[in-house]
Amino acid sequence: MCDGTQEKTINILYFITELNIGGAEKVLVHMLAHLDRSRFIPTVACLYGGDSPIADEIRALDIPVIDLGMTAKWRWDAFWRLYRLLCRERPTILHTSLFHANIPGRALGRLSGVPIIVTWRQNINIGGKLREFMNRWTAWLDDSVVAVCELARQAEIKHARVSPDKVIIIYNAINTTAFSATNPQAVAQIRHTFGISEDTLLVGAVGRLHPQKGLTDLLAAIAQVRVHVYPIRLLLIGDGELRSELEAQARLLGLSDIVTFAGIRMDVPEILAALDVFAFPSLWEGLPLAVLEAMAAGLPVVATRVGGIPEAVEDGVTGLLVPPRDPEALAEAIITLLQDRERAVAMGQAGRARVEGYFSVERMVQQTEALYEELIRGKMGLEWVKGKGWCEGTGR
Repeated sequence: MCDGTQEKTINILYFITELNIGGAEKVLVHMLAHLDRSRFIPTVACLYGGDSPIADEIRALDIPVIDLGMTAKWRWDAFWRLYRLLCRERPTILHTSLFHANIPGRALGRLSGVPIIVTWRQNINIGGKLREFMNRWTAWLDDSVVAVCELARQAEIKHARVSPDKVIIIYNAINTTAFSATNPQAVAQIRHTFGISEDTLLVGAVGRLHPQKGLTDLLAAIAQVRVHVYPIRLLLIGDGELRSELEAQARLLGLSDIVTFAGIRMDVPEILAALDVFAFPSLWEGLPLAVLEAMAAGLPVVATRVGGIPEAVEDGVTGLLVPPRDPEALAEAIITLLQDRERAVAMGQAGRARVEGYFSVERMVQQTEALYEELIRGKMGLEWVKGKGWCEGTGR
């Protein structure tokens, strides 16, 4: 019972660097779409990217999105606008995501009197020694850090030197339904669009064309796979700074006829359903959504043993794991799954079951809401009472 005390409102400000298409941004959208709005009232702020499709998705959920207008790195007035926003809105919880939001968010959150500050650690590597120093310098301001996998948790404890009980693991998650209920006609259309016949074995990768993603190793591996498997095609979904370099590498390796650079696509579930094997040769990671999406689509995954990937992909059960920067091992694993289709299908089915059990949006949101409740109870003495709201003096 409420003991006659006034009901409270728990406002949450989610502060993220940008709202362009990316893993952290997708996780935030999933979180907002399933957040219990009877208990929590969300608002989103970003340093830039407030006019993006992701921002439009959030606004469609009837959640305000505030773009702080950082049009260039030296536009520090965006931080002043964040401070004024925090003072005006007075959120109970500030939950930040990505480096350029985490650092000022912690400091300005404390200066403005936010009771509870939570940050997301989305990756093992946050960008070098200077960033790790800045993270360590401000991490003590957090009430809790959400790490997306065990290695991210260990990295935060080691580099930020925070207490282990302050860092908890809540796995990134996806909407599994979107990747397990694709239209067969749409899948057939994907192959037709890219000129891929039904009997061609199709390997695919989804992600930014960035050095982190190890795609030069994938092209080198496909050159070896082609010798043993025919006909074969490679489909690369995404765009980025390495596109021209990767296209040149494909030409040099004589792969231009079997490698397609498809750019950014909005029909990823249908594309995944058209693949035979999903490849993810990253050099470092947190817990990549692309791998979870491929597993939800029922694909066997060949990936590097980095970051949180081994926590998602069970080697030999839902896919095959190889060392990073090893095109020969990558090629061997891809060949194995392309030649043993029965094993590949079984791995895909096991992967789908694993994602549904451990990496669903519902599970992620439930665990995050439980963290919020624990922090609210510990710092503010409030409990959620069904039918009454957030109340003081419940006697717990």
